[in-house]
Amino acid sequence: MSAERVLAGRYELVERIGRGAMGEVWAARDRRSRRDVAVKLAQGWSIEMPELRDRFEREAKVMSRIDNPHVCAVLGAGTTDDGAPFIVLERLRGESLEELLAREGTLPLGDVAWIGEHVLSGLVAAHEAGVVHRDLSPSNVFLHDDEGEGTVAKLLDFGIAKAQRTTTGAPRTGTGSAMGTLTYAAPEQLTDSARAGPRADLYAAGAVFFRALAGCPPFGDARGVALVVMKREHDPPTIDEVTGEQWPAQVRAFLSKMMARTPNRRYASAQVALEAFRSAIKGRGPRIEVAAPQGSTPRLTRRRPGARSKSRG
Repeated sequence: MSAERVLAGRYELVERIGRGAMGEVWAARDRRSRRDVAVKLAQGWSIEMPELRDRFEREAKVMSRIDNPHVCAVLGAGTTDDGAPFIVLERLRGESLEELLAREGTLPLGDVAWIGEHVLSGLVAAHEAGVVHRDLSPSNVFLHDDEGEGTVAKLLDFGIAKAQRTTTGAPRTGTGSAMGTLTYAAPEQLTDSARAGPRADLYAAGAVFFRALAGCPPFGDARGVALVVMKREHDPPTIDEVTGEQWPAQVRAFLSKMMARTPNRRYASAQVALEAFRSAIKGRGPRIEVAAPQGSTPRLTRRRPGARSKSRG
């Protein structure tokens, strides 16, 4: 594919900045608005796969329903001359949370405080728009270096999102199909993704926060069938049990409630979870202080991730 290609007579592809099994992400220039954008472009063979075309179209439609600084903005969509779908997104500069965690291992509680605030704020907006993400993971949280606002966490990749109240067409997820990233997916999502409601996103968010603080997912290195069985039959271990450290009680309780095995034991909504998260991080309540786990170095540092130069939409 030529980097000089112009899509829809408007979007000039400049540089490929990402590639996956089903598509590519390009840094691009919108000739009409003269702004930098990102273009998510399906592979050419997608024209022979209706389900992939549907995924791109659904992602563009559901994301366009969400107007929030913590959700990557959709600016347009279309198809190439040969029929491959594409989505035009705001241009992001930085790195994913997954990349940051791969480099750092764990994050200070102060960093998780602002990242969590942004992630949950994005989920509040998505759920209010009737959209369930269904694939929240560190790879789908992007840490955008905004010149005016500092580092801003944004939710990406709504390709398997579920539109609960929709006039844009329902997702084609059949009963009995499983979707999402297994490590972070809620138990009810593992056998039937169509059952995944807003509280499935809360489970995934809790697992992301747990991974950032503990350095590993709640169920450790468990994979495949073993992980499915553990998730379906057991609540996750506490962060104290996994790390061998004593964490603030409200932080521990918050994570456990977010990742409760059954949806009705989790927070009632993303808004309720956001308010509980703020309280847990601030250490409200008797005997609670936001401090380092006993025996470790202080972790509440309110630093931001270091300088990054990668770009993404």
